[in-house]
Amino acid sequence: MKNELKSFFTEHWTYMAVSTACKLNLFDNLLEEKTAKQLAEELSLNEEKLLLLLNALHNANFLGKNAELFKVNSLSEFLIENNPESLKYACMNWSVEHLNAWQNLDFSIKTGNSSFEEIYKKPFFDFLNDNPEKLNAYHIAMYQYAKDDYKTLPNVIDFSKHKSIMDVGGGYGAVLESIKKKNPNLDCVLFDLEKVVENVTVSNIKKISGSFFDKIPNQSEAIILSRVIHDWDNKKANIILKNCFEALPKEGTLYVIENCADKINIDLSLLSLNMTAICESYERTTIEYISLAENANFGFQGEVKLNDLQTILIFKK
Repeated sequence: MKNELKSFFTEHWTYMAVSTACKLNLFDNLLEEKTAKQLAEELSLNEEKLLLLLNALHNANFLGKNAELFKVNSLSEFLIENNPESLKYACMNWSVEHLNAWQNLDFSIKTGNSSFEEIYKKPFFDFLNDNPEKLNAYHIAMYQYAKDDYKTLPNVIDFSKHKSIMDVGGGYGAVLESIKKKNPNLDCVLFDLEKVVENVTVSNIKKISGSFFDKIPNQSEAIILSRVIHDWDNKKANIILKNCFEALPKEGTLYVIENCADKINIDLSLLSLNMTAICESYERTTIEYISLAENANFGFQGEVKLNDLQTILIFKK
């Protein structure tokens, strides 16, 4: 038991080694077998220290090794940037600022406030908006998660009953991309901040910039909020939902996709602690999401399970 505890203390070393490999583009450059010397010369890295990292990645089952030659394996191929199923940016997302916030989690536990904001002196999303490179990396990471999480969404919900649908706070458009493939005649609108919308590459959708804390345009008969509300406290969540209500026509539909804590077999306490440390929010229950929407005058219509984590809550105006 004592030895297990000692090992537990340093489990984050493995993640940081993998995240570092992503930052250095090691996996992208190991599609073919190479020695540490070859790779160090190609990427201008210290050969001795690179060899330590490569061996650590091999021992953690992230690289194949044949004598002195290293190569990506079936696990690390998902950390190659041009892999259609890549999770490279998703991997890197949890280091640096997120890690710093967690290292100061005691501040959040004592005060209930964001340790991220205490460190960086501004809210998380303001910080991203002020750092274009980090904003882009974050939205690529969220796109990678969403592309996988929402791939069955068009099969679970029949969106063909709508003439148009808007993804509010839709990031780089993974949700609409999936919906559009299944429903090519559906008018799809992506609404997000200008700094986000200008980098969206998904085709065949309309892109509108703005803030969901201000006015959401009247552009569709249905709105999707996918993993948006969980980023905000109740006051700000209520503003978003009220603006969605105003943007929809009579009988318009709102789809809220979230990890409903009471619908999942795993405990979400760690995830809620992360939300607390980053943006002073938490993972809510179904009743809490319904209450928020009803406070914005929506009527609850029902729920559909999307996958092991996410539930779709359906509301009408």
